[in-house]
Amino acid sequence: MKVSRRSWYLPCLIWGLLALPPLRHVLELSMITHMLVQLPLLAFLGWWLGQAFPEKLKRRIAPWNRWGISGMVLVVATVLYWMLPRALDAAISEPIFEIAKFIGIPLFIGTALSLSWFQLNYIARGVLMLEFWAMFMRLGWLYVVLPDRLCANYLLGEQRILGRALLIIGSIWAVIWTLRILFGVRWKKPKILASNPSLSEKN
Repeated sequence: MKVSRRSWYLPCLIWGLLALPPLRHVLELSMITHMLVQLPLLAFLGWWLGQAFPEKLKRRIAPWNRWGISGMVLVVATVLYWMLPRALDAAISEPIFEIAKFIGIPLFIGTALSLSWFQLNYIARGVLMLEFWAMFMRLGWLYVVLPDRLCANYLLGEQRILGRALLIIGSIWAVIWTLRILFGVRWKKPKILASNPSLSEKN
């Protein structure tokens, strides 16, 4: 299937806008928007870019990412790093870490997830979703209960608000997942989030 060049240009354009100082500084001004807006946006753009990869490139990558294992190891390691408060501090204080964030999160989380997720079997997907949910809840709880701030660049109040937001998101995620498992409730995915048919058929 031939991929339109527009499907490459648009995520790259949005990525460039996010990297420009005005918008970047606005999103990094608050711990909440930094972790819950900027980082997910960068990951989503990487996912979008991975969906736009031509089939020829995907076939070249496939031998290095059998069953999606290599890609998911990369995703998990990158997520674990950028969920650390010190990583957020470093991205604000050190330009090299800011560059690493803008390159690493789209490629090592978004694109790797896009190329790997639908190659995993359903059990592996369930285990990973459960672990990501548990990580959200653990981190949210820590942000709420710890008496000291973990990020030097952000206030304790922001940290606690972020913690509550993570707990709320984790709770909503749990409810949706429960409805899906118990009652088969499903929400239609946007086209851009739809699975790659060629990969899904392999499962």
